[in-house]
Amino acid sequence: MTHRAATLPRQALAASAAGKALEALTLAALVLLVPRALGAADYGGFAVALAVATGIATATGIGGPALFARTLAPLDGVARRDVARALVLRVGRTRARLLAALALGAASAALIAPGHVSALQILLVAAAALLGAGASLLSQLALGLERTAAWSLRYPLENGVIVAGALLLYPAAGLDGAIAALVVGAAAALALGLAATRPALRGARADAALPDGTLRFARLQAAGGALTQTIHRGAAPACALAGAGAVATGHAAIAAGAALAITYAVVQTLLVALPGAVRADAHDRAGAEAVLRRAALLCAAVVVPICAVAAVAAEPLLAAALGEDFRGAAGALRVALAAAALAPLWALGNQLAALHGRPGASLAGAAIGAAAVVVVALVAVAPHGAVGAAAAMLAGVAAATGATFAVLRGRA
Repeated sequence: MTHRAATLPRQALAASAAGKALEALTLAALVLLVPRALGAADYGGFAVALAVATGIATATGIGGPALFARTLAPLDGVARRDVARALVLRVGRTRARLLAALALGAASAALIAPGHVSALQILLVAAAALLGAGASLLSQLALGLERTAAWSLRYPLENGVIVAGALLLYPAAGLDGAIAALVVGAAAALALGLAATRPALRGARADAALPDGTLRFARLQAAGGALTQTIHRGAAPACALAGAGAVATGHAAIAAGAALAITYAVVQTLLVALPGAVRADAHDRAGAEAVLRRAALLCAAVVVPICAVAAVAAEPLLAAALGEDFRGAAGALRVALAAAALAPLWALGNQLAALHGRPGASLAGAAIGAAAVVVVALVAVAPHGAVGAAAAMLAGVAAATGATFAVLRGRA
């Protein structure tokens, strides 16, 4: 039997990059058009609802993309179809339990502090979170099945529908209508996932055995992903906990948010190369690794110059985008952009770990990175505020990247 040499999926990478560019446009509309339409007070309520719904959907999907790509890519035909359905059902049940626990916590909080949100708004946010979690699950399945268009378009579609829905529903139903747009957006993303994956699962068995090590891989991926959230999202909480003040906390949040937008654009773009590399790894290990390295290098060639230019122009960019009051975030933004510039290397380490079925390397890297965040935050945030918090983020990313590669090479 002959095997095709591992090749860089240039078309899929280009489509994924185009999807991220489209997502950036929809995000710009979300932060520019919607606040103008809703006004400051109602936009605050809408932003909280959006953060809760998307945060829950994201949290339930941690570790999923690599899990589906790693498990399904080596299979084909009936075996892939059956395992895909069995994996979706198994992961879906686990996420449903997590969603139930989160919903119970949210309902309890609403009962403890009544009057701040209505029962309808709680139901709408819960529905958006549930549909969003389902959409995330199916988009990850689409990635594993190498239907990368659905993977790449999931967030652009959802964001675009949310913007259109909020602009249309708010004049008629106020804040409730705007929040209802979150449900419509999540439903659109779910419909996209169903359309992309349902034909591939038709006739599949639900009781197929999962490949050996799948559940262990899933648990370690989820644990590593959870620790990674500390690295990526710890800057603003670190400022708040250190008593750095509301301004410093806001500046840290802006800097970390900009760095994360770049980081996740890189990660989600590079993930489209993982299924093909996993499939090739059985007969061409060096070629499979080379595919991932070339994909990371292509991303670095784009991302590093962007980060450099943005760092140089940080003050005028902040002033133009957010107003003169936000020029003070420039120092923190420059440091956070250095963390974003490491995104291709960080993503490569995690993809190599997934490629070779070594999620423990990613978990170890994330644990060391999270520890670095805590140590640097304790030392730097009190005297340096937002810049210190961004430095903690940079230290965490650098430590996680270095540790992951060290474990992969057997040095730790």
